[in-house]
Amino acid sequence: MGRMFERAKKYVDQLDPDYVGQFVEIGSSRVGDGHLRVSGDGGSTAWIASWAEEHGRTLWTVDVDPRQCDLVKALNIPNVEIINDLGEEYLRTFPAHMTTISVLHLDNFDWDWHPDRTEDFVIEQQHRYRELGMEMNNVNSQAAHVLQMVTAMPVMAKQSIVICDDTWYNKSWGHYSGKGGAVVPYLISQGYQVAETEEYPVYGTILTRGI
Repeated sequence: MGRMFERAKKYVDQLDPDYVGQFVEIGSSRVGDGHLRVSGDGGSTAWIASWAEEHGRTLWTVDVDPRQCDLVKALNIPNVEIINDLGEEYLRTFPAHMTTISVLHLDNFDWDWHPDRTEDFVIEQQHRYRELGMEMNNVNSQAAHVLQMVTAMPVMAKQSIVICDDTWYNKSWGHYSGKGGAVVPYLISQGYQVAETEEYPVYGTILTRGI
């Protein structure tokens, strides 16, 4: 539900134009009624695809839900390749011998914001996840994100950006919460720095390396 990806543009603009790798998004924009939703991810797929085009690259957006893939395809967003797969499976087969990843947007496996009183729209999401053979809860969300990041690490460019949606620094507890709560400390251990993090209303964290 965050829009932290919008703030990443200034870091994308600092990439060395001679060594820009691929742009990858795990978790395509959510689509309703034939349009990108104004709320939620705010159309991240279209935004990031336009940045990739500026650097002569294509955005590879990956989503486990074939229904969402079909909806995004129907929008005909320029400069996008849509892959129906688990994020970690796609990253496991990423062609490291050909290229690296310079920009990675992690925005999949959704988050239950109030597990003690799960909201109706989240319950609907949980039902859909079960149809796809997964159990949507917050532990599984964090596990999926850190697995994807660990899988991606060997192909991350020396100069790269990771955008973690629905991930923020919890000042009360002194740690990162949300989908990427386990991803952030892992990335820090790999030489990344937190460039920006915000809770309400943006809910997101950007990490950079070599920028």
